[in-house]
Amino acid sequence: MLESDLVTCTRKKISKMGGWNLRNSYYLALMTVAHVLGEIAHFLINASAREVARDLQFGELACFFNASSSDQTVLDNNNCSEIPSKDVCENIGSCSWDYSGLGIEYQILAGPAFVAIFSFSSVLLAVFSDQHKHSIPRTVILGAGTAVLSSACLLMSCVDSYWQLVVLRMFIAVGESVCRPLCGALIANIFSPGSRGVANGIFFWGVYVGFGLAFLLSLNTAQVGLEWRTTYILVAVPGFIVSILFLFSLDDPIPSEESANSVSEKEINITKMGESLANPILWILLLGAIARQTAGLAWAYNTELYFQNYYPNLDFGYWIFSASVVGGCFGVFAGGFLSDRLASEFGFSSRLMFLAGCTLISGPLATGTLYFNPPEAMVCLFLYYFFAETWFGSLFTVIVELVDPEVQATVIALFLFFMNQIGGNLPIIVTPLHIWLHDYRFALCLVWPGFLALSSLLFLFSAAPLYWKQLMQRNSEEDEQVLVIEQIE
Repeated sequence: MLESDLVTCTRKKISKMGGWNLRNSYYLALMTVAHVLGEIAHFLINASAREVARDLQFGELACFFNASSSDQTVLDNNNCSEIPSKDVCENIGSCSWDYSGLGIEYQILAGPAFVAIFSFSSVLLAVFSDQHKHSIPRTVILGAGTAVLSSACLLMSCVDSYWQLVVLRMFIAVGESVCRPLCGALIANIFSPGSRGVANGIFFWGVYVGFGLAFLLSLNTAQVGLEWRTTYILVAVPGFIVSILFLFSLDDPIPSEESANSVSEKEINITKMGESLANPILWILLLGAIARQTAGLAWAYNTELYFQNYYPNLDFGYWIFSASVVGGCFGVFAGGFLSDRLASEFGFSSRLMFLAGCTLISGPLATGTLYFNPPEAMVCLFLYYFFAETWFGSLFTVIVELVDPEVQATVIALFLFFMNQIGGNLPIIVTPLHIWLHDYRFALCLVWPGFLALSSLLFLFSAAPLYWKQLMQRNSEEDEQVLVIEQIE
């Protein structure tokens, strides 16, 4: 009896904590570390593109300063990069003709080779997990996915050809695709509704921390004389440890009431799905999200190459880390907080207006990053992350409020699939634009700030019918109140 009272008392204390206890914090910490490692593996190729291209010899060739040259003025003036011809470049002793890291091969490696597999794999593994959750614990699938990612990273250190790089990049995508849907489901199971927002926010910080660490890790290993292959080993080792911890230190916290539900009760309501998908606002939001995803990934895929091309002396690793981690994480938090306050004060449509405004502001900041010199460019980049990264939480809060509760999960899965498939692969157009315009900076400007402006207009356009509906509803309520008052008098 005493033991039963103690258990009841402990459960009451945990419920007062809103789900925050040592066990749940450990779950969240392990899932967040796995997410960070997955994002590092995702963006390492972007952070070391030139080194990988020169080692495996793929992509475009260009003229560069010869590091063994004693003529420092050439490096300072960046004259070598302005030479378009191989013959002229090789006739100058202080310059060398080498792989730039740019080209269609790199864009395929950074985009389609990862995104296409990641999108399909996320959906398939999420469905598999839901169907077999009572026979195969989700923690086991997470451990297996992390092991696949770590194994692919370890093998990346041994590649000797471009096609091997592409294949292993696909396996990294498969390994990381396990993380988001399954961790999201686990967070929903172990945290109370009042704590899930904070828990999800901490988990999604992994995107910004992983992106920043990828650049920091790649540049620091190069500075100490280590090869790019070493960075993948540094990701693989802790990945195997996290995989073992997933397999042997966690259990799958499936709620008892969920296991009692029959399969028929979980079937998708086709009618409500059709009604939700018939909403034109949802399709406008999808177009805006595709444009926003294209803009963000165009910069992510070209960050290192841009700074290496225009500012070869700049040690930008810590700048990128600080901007993405501090600006990005704070932007996510501030965006969710402010959009919640605006929605409670001015109504549902204000979320989209806030989203459109923040995206619009981020466009000129992205342009400033490209056309100002450091450190002004880095200040613009920091502010860009602060405003631009408010979009994800605000957008999906709107989607959840637009569709019926019975089909929310399915609609979000489909929305993410199309957003990633199209928006994740469209950044490949940077290379054809670069070849056509003969200007890498302007090509990047068209896709990065350009698509930010387009997404802002689409988000604002989607807010218009919601605002009109909200205004008509308010007027109707006021007319009813006037009618009631007149009847009383």
